[in-house]
Amino acid sequence: MTEMMGRRAFGAMLAGTCFSTMLPAPGLAATGDRKRLAAALDTWLARIVDNGWVSGAAVRIEKAGAAPLTRLHGFADREARTPLGESTIYRIYSMTKPVTAACMMTLVEDGKVALDQPVRELLPEWSDPQVLVRFDGDKPVTEPAKRPITVRHLLTHTSGLSESFNKGFEPSADLYHRIGLIAGQFRPALGITSLKRYSEVLATIPLAFQPGEKWLYSSGLEVAGRVIEAASGRDYESYLRARLLQPLGMADTHFALPASKRPRLAAMYVGSPDGKTARLNPPMIPAWGEDSVIPMGGSGLFSTLGDYTRFAQMLIGRGRLGRARVLRAESVTAMMTNQLPPALGDMPLSAAARFGLGGEVKGLGFGLGGSVLVDPAAAGGMGHRGEYAWGGAASTTFWVDPVTRTSVVLMTQKLPSGIHPLRDELRRLVYGRLP
Repeated sequence: MTEMMGRRAFGAMLAGTCFSTMLPAPGLAATGDRKRLAAALDTWLARIVDNGWVSGAAVRIEKAGAAPLTRLHGFADREARTPLGESTIYRIYSMTKPVTAACMMTLVEDGKVALDQPVRELLPEWSDPQVLVRFDGDKPVTEPAKRPITVRHLLTHTSGLSESFNKGFEPSADLYHRIGLIAGQFRPALGITSLKRYSEVLATIPLAFQPGEKWLYSSGLEVAGRVIEAASGRDYESYLRARLLQPLGMADTHFALPASKRPRLAAMYVGSPDGKTARLNPPMIPAWGEDSVIPMGGSGLFSTLGDYTRFAQMLIGRGRLGRARVLRAESVTAMMTNQLPPALGDMPLSAAARFGLGGEVKGLGFGLGGSVLVDPAAAGGMGHRGEYAWGGAASTTFWVDPVTRTSVVLMTQKLPSGIHPLRDELRRLVYGRLP
């Protein structure tokens, strides 16, 4: 691959299947229904706050050719009675993943990375991965990987990597806990202070399956962040800021939150036994803190409703937002095209996907960094083929509909994701099916 590759060849190389044609289509709600949609959003937001499901929540809907629709209700800090505002900052956790995928595509465009390039060519610790076969007592029995892990595998959760929160779901996740590589907690447990060291430790754990043979929600996007560092010669945060965040005007999106912005950070809440929420004190919040962080490819960003909407609208614009073009259209097409091979079956996304998406997983394939709707009928007849989405552990979520050219972003701060059907209810509401 070269930097002078033509657009046609570049596009053919990126995507294995075609993306839905972006033809004009009816919007989520006709202009005359705008007030009705706003009223319905207000009612829904008030209900989830009054029920104690969340302290506060904010929704922003943007459609090409229409004014944005923003609705907020509740508190950024319920105990301090601080109202939610458009400038409130949230921990978006796994909604970092689509951002990382987009960042990787800038390197693909520059000819510094190829999607099907073996990761071992950039990260030597992945030169000889082993795959878990079984346990002999407590001892893992392994076999060599039949094929190398590729960049595409990392971006699609098909690398064979797992994650600590898969414990009880698949056997290799227990090994993450044994060595202390637990999501959101590994830094104090293992003294990991860099993405490079994280990748090296992760590479000592056997894979859950042979690369490319299954789909499993994993730490693959974390390693993708390290690939970006190795290919660019820069730390992940600075490269991300230069290539995506600054051009898109995402000024409030950070891995390390500046002290001047911390008063705008929403408090975190967790589901309680009574079905409502309880405040989670900062030392208990699974994160890297506001002071010292390791920029990770799969989690860790702070952002705002407006900032993330700008990212989502860039996807709708197929790489362009206003006058800024950060990706070629073909790169966005690849991100929003199902990349999973037919051999994985019709429903390869596991139950673990609910943790990342925060809602139903029916009718979904997976693109680069996010889910792709491949069967709207299986999803209850809502949405269009090619809808791209993902969410975060604190119940944040987003989706972009390429047919209606609409983006929807939901921000709140409640752990864990999926404990209440926030995403599912919002989709029904937005697509005219009020809960």
